Amino acid sequence: MGGKVLDLPEFRVFREGKAEGLKEGKAEGLKEGLKEGEAERQQMAEKIEALQRELEQIKKDKS
Repeated sequence: MGGKVLDLPEFRVFREGKAEGLKEGKAEGLKEGLKEGEAERQQMAEKIEALQRELEQIKKDKS
């Protein structure tokens, strides 16, 4: 008898909506994470480039 209550349309819609919302939330979270990861990667690439220029300058100064 307890299972019949959970089969009511209101409960079914709630469960399906909750599952769909979780999927959408995860997808959105992945998109946000990718954007943040790309920004961090870009910053690291800029730092590496600056350090490489600095290293080249130091090598020239020692020569």
